[in-house]
Amino acid sequence: MGFSLIAAAAILGFTVFMAAEIITSDVLPTIEAINDSYGDMKDRLHDQLQTDINISVVSRSVNGANYDYNISVQNTGSVTLYTEDFMILINGTGYAFTCSHRYLHPENTVYFRVADVAGAEAKRIKVISNNGIADYYAYIS
Repeated sequence: MGFSLIAAAAILGFTVFMAAEIITSDVLPTIEAINDSYGDMKDRLHDQLQTDINISVVSRSVNGANYDYNISVQNTGSVTLYTEDFMILINGTGYAFTCSHRYLHPENTVYFRVADVAGAEAKRIKVISNNGIADYYAYIS
């Protein structure tokens, strides 16, 4: 009876040790990953709160049967924005564009050019920055 009690205690001790090892090897990296993602989320939220853009001027020129739009966008926030990650929507449709600069620094203006947009009717233009902040402009010819 003495040996079986010692063997049972050894088996239970080993089982508790293995359970603790499995929990710490699986749970701790998960908790660390959650903390890292929470930090990234806080950084993105901070950047969004510090970002603002303003469409200051929109001009249109004739390009054959279509139109080219020149859009001036000013960064009125305090975060430098990467212009290649911007999106430009005209009446809800995304268009390719060229930009005068790679980065839009605070209090500076860049110029986007959207070519070959069909139709002469009024256009609703939306410029979306790389972190989701947007500005709207209604172009009425």
